[in-house]
Amino acid sequence: ALGGLRIFLFMEMRMPRANLAIQVVPLGGADDRAAIEIAIRCIRESGLKHVVGPMETTIEGDSSDELIRVALAAHREAVSTDLKAVQTNIRLLECPAGLDDLCVRVAPYMESSNR
Repeated sequence: ALGGLRIFLFMEMRMPRANLAIQVVPLGGADDRAAIEIAIRCIRESGLKHVVGPMETTIEGDSSDELIRVALAAHREAVSTDLKAVQTNIRLLECPAGLDDLCVRVAPYMESSNR
């Protein structure tokens, strides 16, 4: 109908520019798991894409500032429990040109092993 003219619509593909890995380590409390669950809930409520792993949770976003705010909120929520102390370990990766989607990067290595 358009005489061979093809119209392409390109959607802007936003690539995340930063990843943050957070590990919340409860120290000296009766229910260590509660602090971890509270921290993960805080991360989920941020609305940012994240992957919860057995040792840490990785979050992706547009800026390191955004990710640090979420990590600090998760840490403070964990501290608000009945623990003596909470140690939070953070690793931050930022690439202004953009990073591949978190799930795309880990997909080749995701497998289940029941050995």
